[in-house]
Amino acid sequence: MMSKTWKVIRIMLKMQYTSTGKNNYAWLYIVAGLFFIPFLGIIFTLYNNLISAIYNVFAPLQQQSMILGLLFIGMSIVLFITCIVSVLTAFYFADDVEAYIPFPLHPYQILLGKAASPFIYSYLLSGITYLPMMIIYGNISNGSILYYIYGILLFILLPVIPFVIASVILMFVMRYVNIAKNKDRSKIFAGVFSLTAIILINVVVRLNTDESKLMESISQTMQEQEGLLQWITYFYPPAWFSANSLHQAESINGFLFILLMIILSGLAIMLFAFLGQKLYLKGVLGMSGGSSGKMSDKALDRSIASQPIWQSYIKKDLRILLRTPTFLTQCVVQSLFMPVFLLVIFFLDFGSGIAGEITGSVLEKNVLLLLFIVTVFMVSINMTAATAISREGKTWKANLFLPLNHKQVIHSKLIVSWIIGLLPMILLFIIGIVIGLPITVLILWGGLFLAINWFSSCIGLILDMNQPKLNWTDEQELFKNRFVPFFGFLMQVVIFGLIIIILWNIEVSNVYLLAVILFAVISIGIFLAHRYMYKRINQNVFQEINF
Repeated sequence: MMSKTWKVIRIMLKMQYTSTGKNNYAWLYIVAGLFFIPFLGIIFTLYNNLISAIYNVFAPLQQQSMILGLLFIGMSIVLFITCIVSVLTAFYFADDVEAYIPFPLHPYQILLGKAASPFIYSYLLSGITYLPMMIIYGNISNGSILYYIYGILLFILLPVIPFVIASVILMFVMRYVNIAKNKDRSKIFAGVFSLTAIILINVVVRLNTDESKLMESISQTMQEQEGLLQWITYFYPPAWFSANSLHQAESINGFLFILLMIILSGLAIMLFAFLGQKLYLKGVLGMSGGSSGKMSDKALDRSIASQPIWQSYIKKDLRILLRTPTFLTQCVVQSLFMPVFLLVIFFLDFGSGIAGEITGSVLEKNVLLLLFIVTVFMVSINMTAATAISREGKTWKANLFLPLNHKQVIHSKLIVSWIIGLLPMILLFIIGIVIGLPITVLILWGGLFLAINWFSSCIGLILDMNQPKLNWTDEQELFKNRFVPFFGFLMQVVIFGLIIIILWNIEVSNVYLLAVILFAVISIGIFLAHRYMYKRINQNVFQEINF
């Protein structure tokens, strides 16, 4: 049984991660890796400064173990949230899920095979967050060799329990969501479940938090030995076990705690396989079904009425984005997460009270530059343009035979990406009004947002044009197995980050002049990007795009 399970896992990973033609673009991965090296140093330095500062404050109080508690609690929350999206796409929304059903495999074997890819993603996420922090804490606290051995073991175990919790919840949900009449809407509802749950939890916690009682509780726990660690990890015991296994690594207690974590993780995997055997296929069956609706005569006339080609193409792209759960969560919902979360925090915690602090202590110049760099970050992580061509999949070749001008196709995809990018701008504008930012700065920033949004769309489309992925079997492959979006993010953050650093340090305080400089730089970038795209179109790049 286990040998067959391992074969299923290997085959699924090979199908998902093996792609022809990757060697032709090896240079892209090398350049992206070189761009990433300086960021590793910056991230490591930030982690070191943060942990050192907290350690120096709490070590005299014998409460330094709370750093480990925060680390494991924070990582568990992040992994749980990311697992909700990755589990949905891998277990239920992949095109090849139902293809495995006729094979002589148990449901739990299919489930374990599909779980391999989300696990790899979780380990990558843990590798850039947990490992550096664990090493830094060990260096500061003079951790023994057992500390690092236990730390590596916990790195292996860390994603297991959050992954199982997310998977079990979703298996129960999808088991009953799938019997709904409108399955298309059910899938979309499940896709945005994580965002809604996070916001609701944040709202409930903040509305029911009494700050005076909270501070009193913290002061009481600080009187006890390792009291803060117990207080932080009270609602999630695995974090307490993990933190204690590192904090007490040199004693027998550390060994017992790490042994307990191994047992808990093993039991979690067994529970995952058992419930998967009972529930998984019942949730998968019927996923390809959809609702059928009747169209009125007027709606039918509108749908077949003549309209401009570019308008039809834009509508087609928007429908694919909004009706495909994976595209909806990765391209739309993900870009809205940060502004929605910030909006909730500002409305519940600050209201207009922060307005005086910001406008009184921060120069308008610095506010504009901060807004601009946040904008660059937000538009550069938007996946819409970086998957514009790849989303077509095997239907891309139809564009070569339809009566479409190639420039019309490119412009339509740019407009779709630009429209999706406007959604976080609207929310950020509301946040700016809520916290009382100067209206002049908001208007100037709005103009810059429109321009940088278009430039970012151009960059993403160029990268996808040069390295499309059309032979996917699962929409998730466009977001988990490609370096193209990440390379576009690095390029934009590095370029505009350097520009912001220069403008921050020069003696220019006029926000209008700063806006003109930034707009000029973006305009030059847009001009060069369009020139490159048109050159590629003239070189028959559409015919070169293959599977």
